[in-house]
Amino acid sequence: MSNTALVFDPRDPDVIQRPLETLLRLQAEDPVHWSPLLKGWVLTRHDDVKAVQMNSGVTSDRLTPFFDSQQGEERAKLADLIRYLNTWVVFKDPPDHTRLRTLLNKVVTPAVMRDLEAGIAELADGLLDRIAARGDGWFECISEFANPLPASVIMDLLGIPRADMEALRDWSMQLQPFLGNATSTGDKYETGRAGIVAMADYFRAAAEDRKARPRGDVISHFVMLQQSGQISEEELIGSCILFLFAGHETTTNLIGNGIRALLQNPEQKAKLIADPSLAASAVEEMLRFEGPTGAVVRVVKEPFEMRGKQLRKGDRVYAMVNAANHDPEVFENAARFDITRTPNRHLTFNHGIHFCLGAPLARAEGRIAITRLFARFPNVALASDTAEYMDTLTMRGVREMPMVTG
Repeated sequence: MSNTALVFDPRDPDVIQRPLETLLRLQAEDPVHWSPLLKGWVLTRHDDVKAVQMNSGVTSDRLTPFFDSQQGEERAKLADLIRYLNTWVVFKDPPDHTRLRTLLNKVVTPAVMRDLEAGIAELADGLLDRIAARGDGWFECISEFANPLPASVIMDLLGIPRADMEALRDWSMQLQPFLGNATSTGDKYETGRAGIVAMADYFRAAAEDRKARPRGDVISHFVMLQQSGQISEEELIGSCILFLFAGHETTTNLIGNGIRALLQNPEQKAKLIADPSLAASAVEEMLRFEGPTGAVVRVVKEPFEMRGKQLRKGDRVYAMVNAANHDPEVFENAARFDITRTPNRHLTFNHGIHFCLGAPLARAEGRIAITRLFARFPNVALASDTAEYMDTLTMRGVREMPMVTG
C-alpha cells in the first residue's frame, strides 16, 4: 500500500505476510473500500463484518456466479471443482443450507465432542512423545504437531486410516489456493481440480465399501442418508471432503498461529503455564489475535448501503475477519495479545446460520494442544523469528514453523 493512496493489493508479498498493517489503515480511513484488483468491497470494521455475516441480503454462494462468468478452458478446469464444492453447506443459502445443516448437526453433537476429548489428549501426547524420543531438540511444529493432531481426529471420525494422512494432506494442499482465494499462486484452478478429483475418487471408494460393510463412522452415516434419499451421491462425496478439509485446515492454523502468538508474548505464555485453567480463554484470544480466518466472501443479492457506499446486486464482498477482530471500537488495546481478555467478541467462527459447525471441536483441540505442548516442553521456543504465510486471502497460517524444545 502506498503512503498517498488507499490501494489494497493482496498480491503484494508484504501484504500477504503482514495483511493487518494494511487492513487497519483501511479500517481507519476507508472501512468500506472498493478494490479494483479484487473487483469487490473490502470491509474491515467489526460491526460491518458482523452485519454481512448476519445479512440474508448477501449470499454464501460465491462459486456459481464465478463459474457462470468463465469461458472456454478456464470453465473446463473449474467444472469438477464447482461440482463438489457447490455441495458444501458453507456455500449454501436456505432452504438447502437448512436441510444440510440439520443433517450435519446430527453427526457433530455435544456428546460426540465430549467423547473425543480424551482421545485428543492421547493423540497430542503421542505426537509429543515422538518428538521427545527423537532427542534432537528440534521439531517442525506444523507438520509434526499442529496438523496431524486435528487431521487424525477427523480421519478417525470419518473412519479412514491414518496411514492415508500424507496423501490426503497433499490433496488438501492442492485445493487450498483455490478455496483460500490465493492471489499470487500459479494455476490454482488446475491444481485445485487435481486435488478435489483425487479426494472425490478416494471418498467414493470409501462410500462403496460402507455400502457393503457399514460401520459406526461418519462416512457410513452419510451413506445411510444417501440411501434413504436425504442427500445425493455428490452431496455425500462433497460432505466427506468438507469434513476432511474444514475439519483440519482451520484448526491447524488456529494451533500454529496461537502457539506462535504465545511464544512471541512470553509473559502470556508464562501466565498460561502457571495457570492452565486459562487455556479456554487463551484459545479465544488466539482466535481473535491472529485467527485462522482471514476473511469470508459473500455476494450481494439485494442492494444495500453501508457507510455511504452503495453495494449493488452481484458485487463481491470480502469481510476481513482478522481486521474486524482488531477494531479499536470493540477491543481495548486490540494490538495486545491478552489471554485473559474479556469480553472477547471475535468474529472468527462467524455468526448466524453459518456459525462454524466445528467450533466446539476446534476449541477443544486448541485448548488441549497448547496445554499439552507447554506441559511437555515449557521452554519451547521459535527457531526463527520469520515465517512464510500461505498465499490465501480467506485463510491465515504459516507453511512451516521450526521450533526448539528448550
